[in-house]
Amino acid sequence: MLEISHVKKHFGKQEVLKDVNLKVEKGDVIVILGPSGSGKTTFLRSLTFLEKADAGEMLFDDKKLDLHKASSKEIAWVRKHTAFVFQNYNLFANKTALENVMLGLTVGRKIPKETAEGIARRALEEVGLSDRADYYPSQLSGGQQQRVGIARAMAVKPDVIFFDEPTSALDPELVGGVLSVMKKLAADGVTMVVVTHEMKFAREAATKVVFMDGGVIVEEGSPEEIFTHPKEQRTRQFLRRILDREPETEEKESSASLPLGTPLPDALPDMA
Repeated sequence: MLEISHVKKHFGKQEVLKDVNLKVEKGDVIVILGPSGSGKTTFLRSLTFLEKADAGEMLFDDKKLDLHKASSKEIAWVRKHTAFVFQNYNLFANKTALENVMLGLTVGRKIPKETAEGIARRALEEVGLSDRADYYPSQLSGGQQQRVGIARAMAVKPDVIFFDEPTSALDPELVGGVLSVMKKLAADGVTMVVVTHEMKFAREAATKVVFMDGGVIVEEGSPEEIFTHPKEQRTRQFLRRILDREPETEEKESSASLPLGTPLPDALPDMA
């Protein structure tokens, strides 16, 4: 459903993305891993025109777009078919959880207010926040705010949801609630592209894991291939470093939690 080819991006003299290619099938959960500065977030933002790529093409449901030269009409079309979950929630402080979710429906989709409210309430129920619909962001925990952000993304029924490190701004004890919602979306067949450092989520929920470094995709494959038999030395180095320091994620705070399954092993076999 989504094929991205030859994406490049410079910031001044720094080449952040160097000919990045990725294919996303309907129902895929693609997790992008990599160290800070590897280009993960820039790549995601380029696909939704939050950043303007210097070069690259997107084939989206048989519609071909130039990521550098896309028209405002084409950009609006892409945004109508996608949703983006940000690191720092991006909620309107002066609007309730319900109103934040409704905005994309009433303003972005021109859906009547009464219909939009029903959709928004169901979305909040899906993320376990039906009892927080009338709360303002300042009255919600970070994890609850991020789940409102996910509900906002879900409500517009996008073809694909992009997640940019959705748990990076959260205290560790709040991470589990957000990951549980994301795992439920994955189980429901929602197509997702997720930039994250959450290795457990990547191993359990992903259909494909992509490792980026230095503005390129170093390696990609199934979770089994990447976590158990990575081919590239750089991938092995990254996984060892991350997994050695990764704490167990607690699942407090979520009334919509699902079990996260078996923990990752302390050591990765066959990685020498």
